[in-house]
Amino acid sequence: MPPDRGRASRACTACRKQKTRCYESGTSGSACLRCERLRQPCSFAVLSGGDESHVPSRSATVDSSLTEARLARLEKSMSNLLDRLGDNLASDGTRLSTPRSSSTTRPATALPLEPGVGRVDHAEAPVFVIRDLANEIGVESRGHLQDSPSQEIRQDDVVENGLICVQDALSLLSIFQEHYGRWVCFDASTPPKVLLSIVRRSPLLLCACCLIAVRHTTQDDAERLATPLFERAKALLSARLLAVPQTIEFFQAALVLCMWSTTIGQVPMGIDSWLLSGFALQHCLSSDLFAPVRRADYRSRYSKRELDRWCIWNHLCLTHLHYCVGTQRKAILDHWQIDRCREVLNSDHATNFESRMVAEVNLYWVIYEHCSAPRVDLPKTQADLHAWKQQWTFVLEQPRAQFLEMGFHFAQLLVYDQSLKSRSARVRESLLSEMVRLSATIIQLAIDTADDRTRHLTDHIYHMITFAAVTLCRVLHLYEDQLAASHDIAELDSLIMTLTTWLRSIGLPCHAAHTLGDVVEAFHKKLRPHSRPSPAPSDPWSAAEFAPFFPELLGAEQFENGHWDLLPDWEPFYQGPAT
Repeated sequence: MPPDRGRASRACTACRKQKTRCYESGTSGSACLRCERLRQPCSFAVLSGGDESHVPSRSATVDSSLTEARLARLEKSMSNLLDRLGDNLASDGTRLSTPRSSSTTRPATALPLEPGVGRVDHAEAPVFVIRDLANEIGVESRGHLQDSPSQEIRQDDVVENGLICVQDALSLLSIFQEHYGRWVCFDASTPPKVLLSIVRRSPLLLCACCLIAVRHTTQDDAERLATPLFERAKALLSARLLAVPQTIEFFQAALVLCMWSTTIGQVPMGIDSWLLSGFALQHCLSSDLFAPVRRADYRSRYSKRELDRWCIWNHLCLTHLHYCVGTQRKAILDHWQIDRCREVLNSDHATNFESRMVAEVNLYWVIYEHCSAPRVDLPKTQADLHAWKQQWTFVLEQPRAQFLEMGFHFAQLLVYDQSLKSRSARVRESLLSEMVRLSATIIQLAIDTADDRTRHLTDHIYHMITFAAVTLCRVLHLYEDQLAASHDIAELDSLIMTLTTWLRSIGLPCHAAHTLGDVVEAFHKKLRPHSRPSPAPSDPWSAAEFAPFFPELLGAEQFENGHWDLLPDWEPFYQGPAT
């Protein structure tokens, strides 16, 4: 304490707000010692002026500035959250962080994974590999949503605002009900008019259903309606994100947008399904609609409505795990919640479809637990995968089990991919042969089991097939000499080209399979230029505007001579003694 000045009997406003001691300056009517030295306004000096009402107080000024700063931060955080659900450009025009620093500018449809969000450095995320390849060949969603205006978004549905007529809505909803209705628990026996009246309670759900169904009408209708429906769906989703409590229609709409995000946006991760599915699951756990899921001690005879809630929960868990594995991000689920997914199998109403969904949830949980570790324990992972296969044999022997088999091969392919770098030469040679076998098996299984339902598969099936083809291209590019002794290289190249033709034969040109077919063809041509020409004449890599772009996440770099080459993500064979 200064010897010549005493502590004030009452602290000034600034010192009181800072919770610090206030000392008189020694002069009556002047600022306190602290305010005087800091050269800031002091309530003691203001009081001496005689008319405090005309002088703004320091506390009021500080409170106002703090409030404005907090509002600005909240607005920016919300803008970034909404951008992560679709676009990767923030509202202020800045680009969000990308997984790796790069000197190239990415197309606006690429959705980056911010540093520190569940990133795994030891292998590339399958969905990000596919997404970046699509962006590099110039594939951008025609449904790219521009920055939304600040005014409140209208909540009328696509019929009320005149985007589609009632008859078109009936037709599109009938298509959705037939091919996708079981995913969101639509009753197949409900007449379309009755279903439309129910679905119209949620403009977001109606828009999402129409957006999926329009891909199965005509190319003219798809080109005319896809973009405005996509923009409308994203705007309605933005408006619904923070509503509490959420309705069952919101969870159904979120499930649709997550499972067919590539089909909807016409580019991988046109909507960030990991983020949206995680958001929906969090709301499930706080909603009375999902009381049986939330309460582990819940014991009762489930009604049909409660079973439908279970199914929606299971499907949200499944798509969340798809993108946790595909993007190598953290899951918000725990082991006990995965175990609870089995509850639907105890019902007499459980179908083959729901049995396969529960089996797939458990398969992806095994993949997630092992592939998210810093280092893969290959023997233990293989043991757990084969234990899963043994446990779910009764489902694998039922119809439509080819997708579970494909998922099992995909799991092994991911494990071998992550194990390849850290193994000895002898082990790497064995892993490479298995990776070739698994990639070819996935591709051949997809082609051989194609039927009328193929065009209605969820997007993650096409992601698995595409990742298998991309992986096969990389292996053949880097290890052709070593593999030539035991594999027919020309046959493997032919299989990849056959896949591109098959993908382009699925549905309309706006279908996700066509986009992914372009991705596979472009990548194969780049890495295997001397193989037999692809049946499609186009060459997206030849366009000058694509020259600066090549997937960094795939491990590529352009050298000073203008040539491209892969970085040594996969080490070449060590020529010395095997360790």
